[in-house]
Amino acid sequence: MFGHRARRSAFDREVQIEIEILRKLHGEAAAQVAREKAARPSNRTARRKVLEETARQLNNEAAPRRSLIGRLLGGAPGP
Repeated sequence: MFGHRARRSAFDREVQIEIEILRKLHGEAAAQVAREKAARPSNRTARRKVLEETARQLNNEAAPRRSLIGRLLGGAPGP
């Protein structure tokens, strides 16, 4: 119920919502705005991660690969 897949789908949903909002409000500058918002010190960790992933997707960057240790200790497959 509250496993990795449920958390991941909620995270992905938040990222997609953020992408839609930033594109609507800022157009081409959406990725830069997401990076600026992510850098704010008042953000909590989850919000910062959503904004960082939003900026990454808006820039069409490849997802960072998890290290071997991270994959072994994490237990769940990477994105």
